[in-house]
Amino acid sequence: MILQMAQQLCDADAQEPTDREVRLAVLAAAHLLHSEVGAHREDAAISAAQAGADYVELGNAIGMTRQGARRRWPGLAAITRTARQL
Repeated sequence: MILQMAQQLCDADAQEPTDREVRLAVLAAAHLLHSEVGAHREDAAISAAQAGADYVELGNAIGMTRQGARRRWPGLAAITRTARQL
């Protein structure tokens, strides 16, 4: 997927890209992908908290501890509490 994104970035130029340009395009594509995945991960964590998931469950879902999940998403406890009261 990253290589395809990089090729699309390089295809914008009419010339044959140099090795350096290809590698920079791969870096740019990886950065874009990382940003998009991060945004989706945040949305998914909020959605899970809205469904009542707690920090233990959030951490387990992505292979981290409860404390790690709490540090990553410090405001979700209130969302979880509200969801569980409904």
